Amino acid sequence: MKITAFVAAAAIATLGFGTAAIAHEMDEDQDGLYSLAELQTEYPDLTEADYAALDLNGDEAVDGDELKAAWADGRLAPMDDD
Repeated sequence: MKITAFVAAAAIATLGFGTAAIAHEMDEDQDGLYSLAELQTEYPDLTEADYAALDLNGDEAVDGDELKAAWADGRLAPMDDD
């Protein structure tokens, strides 16, 4: 049972790392924040209203935690790493 849980956790971590690497590449200015234009490189149909809804803390920028939350709750599809 513990081995199965460990293998599952490792697989999930690996998937998360791949997605995180892509998200890092999408952050063109490497400021740790994702502008609407940066997000639109992966999500071309993302509107200003959609972007504002991703900005949970209202600081007019989407950070990594907000991006992960959007993936987790299905507001954004996780990015492909191919």
